[in-house]
Amino acid sequence: MRHLTRRRLVGAARRVLGVSSVHKQFVVATSIRTGLLIALATHALASDPSPVPTPHEGRGFVFGIGLGPSQMRFGGADGLALVIGGPTGTIPLLGGESLVARSGEIVPLALVLPGADGVVPIPKSQGGAAVSLQFGWSFSRRLALLADVEANGGWDNSFNHVVGGLPVRYSPVWRLWVQAGPAAGAVKYGFSNSVVDFSGTGKGFLVAAGVILVRRPMWLLDLQARSLPLWYERFSATSLSVQLGIIRRRS
Repeated sequence: MRHLTRRRLVGAARRVLGVSSVHKQFVVATSIRTGLLIALATHALASDPSPVPTPHEGRGFVFGIGLGPSQMRFGGADGLALVIGGPTGTIPLLGGESLVARSGEIVPLALVLPGADGVVPIPKSQGGAAVSLQFGWSFSRRLALLADVEANGGWDNSFNHVVGGLPVRYSPVWRLWVQAGPAAGAVKYGFSNSVVDFSGTGKGFLVAAGVILVRRPMWLLDLQARSLPLWYERFSATSLSVQLGIIRRRS
């Protein structure tokens, strides 16, 4: 009886030892896997494309250009028309060419005789294209002070908006920037080989935001949305555009 009990105890001990061995193997395998995961995570963090900038990184002169479709919207211009006047001079161009500068005046459309020549009603909106230039000083990867100039309009027989501003550009995160600042400009009307000056100087502001598509030490490529609302004596004009831009900067 005692011999049988001893056998049972020995068998139970062997089973316990076997379970303990399996458990030990499981623990060792789990530890190895955890170590591998930690190593992979450390390697991924080390290769993160968003490194912490070093002091003075990104400081220097910057220059950029943007191009894309645009729309100009007129406010307070219902019932107004542009009456084109006579020549006032010429505007020289490259290659010896020139444009004829003409005067113009905004008047109520109701005061214009039906069928009169040289009368252009002010539209509510007009589509076209915009090109912008930026240059200035970058204090860091996050902050820059720029001079921003934009010209937009249609292809022919269209209103054109030329605006200049002094915005501050700030990058809150690695792939995004925003900018805002005061702006001033003028609306012209172009047809054939003539440019009509009629609006005077408008004042307003420039706001924009961009998503950085490609970033390199010396340049970056972005997609930007821009809004330039300006107020004139008889109406307001807001230029809206989406542009693909590239800016060269010091790393």
